[in-house]
Amino acid sequence: MNSLRKIIIVLSVLMFLLPLMACSTLFPPPKPTATVAVTPAQVELAFPGILRVPIVFTGTGWTPKEIVVLDMVIPPGVQIQGVKPGEDVGIAYGQADDAGNFKGEVPATAKLNTIFRVGWTPILTPDPKTLNPIPPGVYKIKASGADSGVVVTTTLEFIAPAPKK
Repeated sequence: MNSLRKIIIVLSVLMFLLPLMACSTLFPPPKPTATVAVTPAQVELAFPGILRVPIVFTGTGWTPKEIVVLDMVIPPGVQIQGVKPGEDVGIAYGQADDAGNFKGEVPATAKLNTIFRVGWTPILTPDPKTLNPIPPGVYKIKASGADSGVVVTTTLEFIAPAPKK
């Protein structure tokens, strides 16, 4: 009788555990190992020179055809018009190719609105008198995959312009 009880208990435990062990949804596939890098790593806060310097983000290991959004983390004390404190600002995006590689460049509008915090005239041209560049320093950049939810970071350093001669 004791051995019959043991057999029933073992079978009951096995019947409970086997479906759990066989269920693949308990172990989702690993998220891709994504990377992001920026070129150049240092950008001079010189206007209008910054408009001629391409700031390009590249990455590997993303889900094929995924949109990758690049956000600049705004540190405390730095204000960007239209952005609440603690929010990040989108500065670029790119789409991964079939191999999971992406490339995205910061457009002139992001340089003007986010990096130089420029005002605009009534005819929608930048007003150079309102240039107010962000403080020099190292800024964290977050790359986020729209489909995978993967988030990786890099940094971009803004340096003060060279003194005019």
